[in-house]
Amino acid sequence: MRIGAPREIHDGEARVSMTPASAKDLKKLGHACLIEAGAGVAAGFTDAAYEDAGVTVV
Repeated sequence: MRIGAPREIHDGEARVSMTPASAKDLKKLGHACLIEAGAGVAAGFTDAAYEDAGVTVV
């Protein structure tokens, strides 16, 4: 299954639906993870952190 996480569009919202750690757990279960570029920045997660976790940044 492919699981994707979009970037939040509301001002002041810092949450992200997928962290690099949760993506690693999903990958262990056999899922492919994708995330929109910049989705985790407000929560403190860089695109590079997601790539290091095996997530495809789109």
